[in-house]
Amino acid sequence: MKKTIKSLLAIAISAFAFAACSDVPAPYDTPSEKPVNPHAYTGDGSVANPYTVADAIYLVQSLDGNETDQAFCVKGKVVAVSDPFNTQYGNGTFTISDDGAPANIFTAYRVYYLGNKKYTATDAQIQPGDDVIIYGKLVNYRGNTPETVQGTAFLYELNGVNRGGIDGGGGGGESADQPKGTGTVDNPFNVAAAVAKCQEAGGTATSQEYYVTGIVDAEYTVDNYKNATFDMVDNGFTQKFKAYRVVGPNGESLKEGYKIPKGATVVVCGKLVNYGSSNPTPETSQGSGKLISVNGQAPEVEGGGGDVTPGTPSGSGTQADPFNVAAAVKKCNELGADVASTEQYYIKGIANADYEVGSYKNIEVDIVDQAGSAEKFKVFRVKRADGQGIKQGYKINKGDLIIVYGPVINYKGNTPETATGAYIVSVNGLEPTADDGQSGGGDSGGGAATELTNGNFETWESDAQPTGWKSASSASSATLAKSTDAHGGSFSCIVKGDAAANKRLGSQEIKLAAGTYNFSIWVKPTTSNVAQVRPGYVPIDATGKAGSYKYGDYATLTAGWQQVSTEFTLDAETTVCLVVMNPKASNYSSGEDVLVDDATLTKK
Repeated sequence: MKKTIKSLLAIAISAFAFAACSDVPAPYDTPSEKPVNPHAYTGDGSVANPYTVADAIYLVQSLDGNETDQAFCVKGKVVAVSDPFNTQYGNGTFTISDDGAPANIFTAYRVYYLGNKKYTATDAQIQPGDDVIIYGKLVNYRGNTPETVQGTAFLYELNGVNRGGIDGGGGGGESADQPKGTGTVDNPFNVAAAVAKCQEAGGTATSQEYYVTGIVDAEYTVDNYKNATFDMVDNGFTQKFKAYRVVGPNGESLKEGYKIPKGATVVVCGKLVNYGSSNPTPETSQGSGKLISVNGQAPEVEGGGGDVTPGTPSGSGTQADPFNVAAAVKKCNELGADVASTEQYYIKGIANADYEVGSYKNIEVDIVDQAGSAEKFKVFRVKRADGQGIKQGYKINKGDLIIVYGPVINYKGNTPETATGAYIVSVNGLEPTADDGQSGGGDSGGGAATELTNGNFETWESDAQPTGWKSASSASSATLAKSTDAHGGSFSCIVKGDAAANKRLGSQEIKLAAGTYNFSIWVKPTTSNVAQVRPGYVPIDATGKAGSYKYGDYATLTAGWQQVSTEFTLDAETTVCLVVMNPKASNYSSGEDVLVDDATLTKK
């Protein structure tokens, strides 16, 4: 168990305001507290002088499995990425070493992104060889894995760029990203580079045109002038570049009423100028700017009515390379009518119409590859990745870039759409706002079923990971596998046992209102040997840590499917992970593999 110590690290300051890493003391304040053969520390754990990986490893190995009582900065070079940053949980896991070699490594464990923020779909992924600084509490987990403590750590700096975030305040962060790109169509300037080019040019427009990419800072609707003026920013930064009176890609007028949504990724092209004398504005010079794309699609222009020819299928359906709409439609057609895919896919497209979330607290909207396309894919009644509903009143605007993930189906042979188990990843790079329980529907009570993502175990991310059954905490400890021996449907989940340790199947986190719940599962041993299970739940705190496990009675399984359930009461709204424990071998349990299927959660 990961524990916290209060006195092994040195300086005891009664009121310690940690405004920046640079305030961090050395790990020991008197020579008598150092080990017999002290390591020669290169850094001191501050942002100005971070620990090296060797420093961090030596420090945690001296703590007998305890956590540091405060957070430190550790610098290194990425060796490998074991769990890429993802939008579902907003964090990632990777290893670092001092030289990038796969030896003497330190694990950045489930760390949040730059600025201590959750990762979004528009953030850059880290790669082996990247230079990073991570910030958080440190531990030698189980005595053999030097790593950051989950819930305390984030990526402080990536290849020289940081966004602050220490002490929740953003101290030490930069006001602008680093300039990137060459200004060509294949490698556009980012906003920082465009601003630098404008400042270099001064009040005279550049002689050549440059391509610039960025994120729209506020929604803009094209008026009767049929051009667009809006500010662009780099993701996570405040420095702005103005796309001034830009028209269509080929100089056409933009279509009146066309919306450019806030958060959309755009590419513009034009001559650049730092316009004005008293307070210069970096922008495209008047008469030169063109809007090349919005969320990867050409903008709507005058005279562009009528259906657009369907696009060419592209993408592999992975997070890094999502299907476009054409590819998703093609996959649905290959499946045949009303046959849900056994695999899950990432799919992206732009909203074909405005949509506002109602009392059902889900999203149902068609997406297309480009405005006006007749080829559509339906995002059907999806909720968030964590299983929560979406806040009533949440709006999607026509043209917003949407990414969804899950199985697909050709409903009735004529409607390609998401199937049961799918969820929405992002809208313009951000996860939709969660339902706060303050509006809509209300509590139906009286035995109302609470939706569990993939409670029937019919959809799988891989043969070892059912969708919706992986906690971001330590609750998910069992090795899982797909089985065709099902209580209902086509598949069930094998929860493998371990004679030496309890193993748990854990759901993704669910926020539940106060009340009494019944958690029910169908279970069966995988062999003729007797097996056991114990259903329950565990509260998950705001940092993602699991609290005390609450279990029902042990259930002994002899042959065939049988239903097992437990009842629990929550005194207040609580985020929980539902668990099914497969107990270790003992006088009352065997540690055998078990099958689990058709899980339900009902509020009484």
